[in-house]
Amino acid sequence: MTRYLLDSDAVIDRLNAYHPTVELLARLVDEGNLLATNPVVIAEVYAGLAPEQRPAAAIFVDELLFLPVDPNTARQAGELRYTAARRGIALSIPDTLIAATALAYGAGLVTGNVQHYPQPGLMIVPLPGR
Repeated sequence: MTRYLLDSDAVIDRLNAYHPTVELLARLVDEGNLLATNPVVIAEVYAGLAPEQRPAAAIFVDELLFLPVDPNTARQAGELRYTAARRGIALSIPDTLIAATALAYGAGLVTGNVQHYPQPGLMIVPLPGR
């Protein structure tokens, strides 16, 4: 069993019933894996939700395993951003927090934004149709 942290675009695709993503997530679950979220993903998703979309989003998000961001994970996120910047790669704090969470919990990351996650050792599952 593997944990898969869903990036914001994966959650949004699922909420919008984007068929290729819905199929991918269903396959991961059917294979016995766990789908997860973290506080950054929840905040990013809710920042774009209209009030009438929030009840359905809450049902889906509440079904996901919650992976908290603790101080060690936050430090690692800062270090990931620092290291990338020294290589000339600009990464956002939200993306480094998501990457650090996946790394801390040994989770794969399901995302359509593969280029946002150049961290070594991070297992990426690209969203279909991207």
